[in-house]
Amino acid sequence: MFARKKDELTDSAELLNGRILIFVVVLLLMFFLLGAQLFSLQILDTDSYASISSRNQLRMVSQPPKRGDIYDRDMEKLAGSQICFEVAVSKSQVPSDERDELAANLAKYLNDPELTADVIGEKLKVASSGYQPVIITRLDASTGQHQLAALEEHRDELPGLLIIEEPQRVYPQGNLASHVLGQVGQISDTDESLLENYDYLLTDWVGKAGLEYTMERFTDAGGKEIGLRGEHGLRLLEVDSSNRIVRTVSDQPSVSGNSLVLTIDADVQRAMEQTLAETIATISKTRPKCKAGAGVLLDVKTGGVLGMASYPDYSPQDFINGISGSLADYYYDETLKPTYNRAVSGAYPIGSTFKASTALAALVCGAIDGNTTVVCGPSNWQEDKATCPKAHGVVNLKTALAVSCNTYFEDVAAMAGIDNLYNTFKKLCYGKLTGIELSGETRGLLANPEWKALNFDGREGKWYRYDTYYMAIGQGYSYYTPLQEAQAVATIANGGVRMQPHIVDKIIDYEGETLYQWEPRVMDSIDISDASLDLLHNAMVAVTQKDGTAYALFGNYPITVAAKTGTAQTGLVGDDKNKDYHGWFIAFAPAENPEVAFAGMVEYGYHGNASAGKVCKAAFDAYFGLQDYSTVEVYSANNE
Repeated sequence: MFARKKDELTDSAELLNGRILIFVVVLLLMFFLLGAQLFSLQILDTDSYASISSRNQLRMVSQPPKRGDIYDRDMEKLAGSQICFEVAVSKSQVPSDERDELAANLAKYLNDPELTADVIGEKLKVASSGYQPVIITRLDASTGQHQLAALEEHRDELPGLLIIEEPQRVYPQGNLASHVLGQVGQISDTDESLLENYDYLLTDWVGKAGLEYTMERFTDAGGKEIGLRGEHGLRLLEVDSSNRIVRTVSDQPSVSGNSLVLTIDADVQRAMEQTLAETIATISKTRPKCKAGAGVLLDVKTGGVLGMASYPDYSPQDFINGISGSLADYYYDETLKPTYNRAVSGAYPIGSTFKASTALAALVCGAIDGNTTVVCGPSNWQEDKATCPKAHGVVNLKTALAVSCNTYFEDVAAMAGIDNLYNTFKKLCYGKLTGIELSGETRGLLANPEWKALNFDGREGKWYRYDTYYMAIGQGYSYYTPLQEAQAVATIANGGVRMQPHIVDKIIDYEGETLYQWEPRVMDSIDISDASLDLLHNAMVAVTQKDGTAYALFGNYPITVAAKTGTAQTGLVGDDKNKDYHGWFIAFAPAENPEVAFAGMVEYGYHGNASAGKVCKAAFDAYFGLQDYSTVEVYSANNE
């Protein structure tokens, strides 16, 4: 029995030893295979895996700041920002022989008719080889999702592709106040000073016109920059071999720009722009040359611009991704010039609206008073005078302004003399820059004997009596902008005190704290007695009363309006001096205690009453809350 048990124990031990041997062999084999794999990874395939690892690279990406917003006086947003996606290419990651294929693939997946393979290829070709990515296009966060998905899905065909989130300028009110706001564009060679003197990048967007341009880098009295432009941030990203972002290593956020609150009243602005466009469309049916115009409404007491319209208008949004081929003909039309702000850049002879300024100058120097009369008729129409359409007989200031008598103001100008006239006209800021915070302002021209002597030779360089005559009625050598004329009217309304026109009321930071507040600035004053001022104001009121040239517009208006109409010869070569006229209109209201002043013109609009006058009425309606208020709507015999 014991022998059998011993045999059984021997068999069990042998079995156990066999199993242990198998286990050890398997274990050794596993260690061998693991070691072989480690040897392969660390020794044999080092170059291959090092190459894969190196493709996970660190990229330093500048974070563009959110541009400051722009609001009207009631905080209605006129310009803002929204998130978009920048489709870009890291040019250094794309071999030169693969760029044509990349361009073709990008064009296919972007599916934008304006972004063909040739267009994208040219972008890659002309871009520098620096570390900054080449911007191909920007996709709106809400409308570009399909294109973004297509790009992500085919990244393996798009070497060097980068998709970067950034703020993009938007104009929620469309074309409203486009000439005031201006537009932004990608930095270019014309912005060389920004690249050289400030920390701008080649991919930055900057203001190109209007407030976007002038308020880009605005500084306060202490030299601190508080404009629309913010401060760049910086992100350090790790990206894989397909340029997908693996992680954010570090993030220094950008600082938003500051926002502008304007003096503009959006409701007034809309009314002016709409009426200007409709009036031009109507007049152009019978006068095809009528295609453009402008108007300005000022706060008499502060100089703040409540409305500034220029037509044709444009959409600043069109400039965000470049002008498309379908819009190029419109924007580059040298006749229309839709981006040209005629309110501050267009200078014109202003016709009979200038008679109010002539009257002011004559009253200031004492050449006339309420009893001064002139005989308007053939006996007083010398060859060097501009005659009137009809003989007005004996007229005083009130009658002369109401019926726009040329003869009266020519004789009055002769009584005052060119030197006295010129001195007052200078104080009204004719022929000078107003200093408004907009780009492209022109100073126009206020002619005088010295100017003529410098610009003409011999007999033509002498100032003659007829030069004074024509200057007094808004013709001759001088020409002015609608803004200058609005400022002159506001000065008359404000008792001879000239305020500086301005359009930015304040600047606020992202928390709404005020960083800058405009303070009204007196630029000059004209010494005129209350009696003389009342005489002039009453004469301008007569223009809107029965038999006055603006009676059709303001004859039964609930607010008393002081005005003057104008029909100005263009003075342009090729124009018919008997048919081609610009229509002008000026006014202020209420006449008893003026709040607002208007000046406007319609190129080839002919009668000011039926052209620019309609824009004035729309502005007054909106400002005083009298939309669509019905007036006389019949034209007097003395319509101008």
